Amino acid sequence: MLVVGDAAGVVAPSSGEGIYYAMDCARTMARAAHEALKTGNPACLKQGRKKFMKQHGKVFWILAIMQYFWYQNDKRREKFVKICEDRDVQRLTFESYMNKELARKDPMAHVRIFFKDMAHLLGLART
Repeated sequence: MLVVGDAAGVVAPSSGEGIYYAMDCARTMARAAHEALKTGNPACLKQGRKKFMKQHGKVFWILAIMQYFWYQNDKRREKFVKICEDRDVQRLTFESYMNKELARKDPMAHVRIFFKDMAHLLGLART
């Protein structure tokens, strides 16, 4: 599994998605390897990793936070599944999945989801 800040595993926490990220990482690192061979500068490889993490690091970070809070035990995972029934969650998740970046179009949806998440985490919401 990917550890936040490490492009070695290229599997997104929480979602388990990896094919797109593995292919994108391979393309980015192939370009970096080509540049390193062309210039003789091995630091180009470091730049390839940096570019990949700049592009996808925020998504991995958010998913790692979600995994930390929601995957600790079966009860929390069941609450997470309940939250996934929410229309805002489904819409933003689909948009983020399709564009491979965090959805930002509807700030109020993020606010609603935050408060719903907190209610579930604190045991204030019905499951």
